[in-house]
Amino acid sequence: MMQESSLRKDLPPRFTVSQRSAVNPGRLLALGYIAMIAVGTGLLSLPFASHGCSVIDALFTASSATCVTGLIVKVTPHDFTLFGQIVILILIQIGGLGYMTLSSAFFFLLGRKTSLRQRMLMKESINFLNYRNLSRFAFTIFKVTIIVESIGALILAGWFRFMHGMGWGQSIYHGVFHAVSAFCNAGFSTFPDNLARFSQDPVVGLLIPALFITGGVGFIVISDVARRVRRETLRLATHTRLVLTVTATLIIAGTLFVLISEWNGALGSYPLHVKLLNAFFTAVTPRTAGFNLVSIRGLRTYTLLVLMLFMFIGASPGGTGGGIKTTSFALAFTEIGRVLRRRREVVMLRRTIKSDQVHRATSLVILGGFVVLTSTLLLVIFRRGDDVMRCAFEAFSAFGTVGISTGSAESPYLSFAADLGVWGKLVLILTMFFGRIGTLTIGSALMKGTRASRIRPAQTNIVVG
Repeated sequence: MMQESSLRKDLPPRFTVSQRSAVNPGRLLALGYIAMIAVGTGLLSLPFASHGCSVIDALFTASSATCVTGLIVKVTPHDFTLFGQIVILILIQIGGLGYMTLSSAFFFLLGRKTSLRQRMLMKESINFLNYRNLSRFAFTIFKVTIIVESIGALILAGWFRFMHGMGWGQSIYHGVFHAVSAFCNAGFSTFPDNLARFSQDPVVGLLIPALFITGGVGFIVISDVARRVRRETLRLATHTRLVLTVTATLIIAGTLFVLISEWNGALGSYPLHVKLLNAFFTAVTPRTAGFNLVSIRGLRTYTLLVLMLFMFIGASPGGTGGGIKTTSFALAFTEIGRVLRRRREVVMLRRTIKSDQVHRATSLVILGGFVVLTSTLLLVIFRRGDDVMRCAFEAFSAFGTVGISTGSAESPYLSFAADLGVWGKLVLILTMFFGRIGTLTIGSALMKGTRASRIRPAQTNIVVG
């Protein structure tokens, strides 16, 4: 009995029949984000929040901020007052970390225990692997966020003050806003041209990516690396090594591709060191960040296609970005290799991956592709067959919660979404929502739970390929 009792501590909490039917983490998580978007929409619709903003534009902005995307239909520093900008910043912070992470960290700080429902929501929110120490982990996430964003804000504020001649008030405000927006992978900026004015500034061009790459790799990876640095573990977890490997590969390959493809294009007028800086920035920002140093509209078509792939992949599990995630991409890609080589199991980094995780990754890729294609199709229909490439790029940007755009015909400072009507904006809002919450989470929220059947249908064969 003692042995069974000790083992019981390491297992997930037991559920009663009523709990199974009543608690749906995916549904509750989705409803929580919907509530945040609704509150944000109400606040941004107030007369003193903007210089004239319709309800649909307030809804779009609140959704973009909460889903940490960065697509804009209003110029943030021009069309929103200081109050409106602060509302956007708060939505970015809550949406980036997740409202369950913040509430769990608050309960841990007060010494209160979290309920079963809160632990389930927390696990669903950050893709944590088990139920143990969730509140402590949430508090660790909160501490890391405050520390990293504070360091980023201080450096940016000092740089804006002493190197760009801004006043202290302006420097601090711009520094804090961009540090939070970057770490949360939001892409919102308090400069009308985003970061284009800093295209030759190495500090801004390297610090902003450092912040959004750190936020994008995920808090599970950050925590594991910190434990390894403190020598609390002998080696990094397989998940951490996979995330870091895929992230590094995409950064290096993307930088080289953009450098070569845009050498005489968008980067043609820059000296070599500035070309390298802008190629690096342009390659990493589609991984859910949304900032830009060069005009996305000025990039070549094949460059845009590669950026769309990067946006579809997105960030890593437990991070502040969207997309199908780096691990899902790696697992699905390796699964194709397994099928072609006719092997029985998927092996990565000298470890055999569980089949249910491979199936989940494959499902994410398929569902993600379905969402993006459906979104693109609807946008093309609402645009009456015009601007197919721009519609597709905007759909990928929304699903990856990225925020880069080919731009609006109305203003070079706005996203292509500004040219869309109400229905087009609603399509992008849903696409951003799917990208942030996750297609499988949304699917589980919409599906009614069913009990597993004891009757197993007979197996059969079908012709494939």
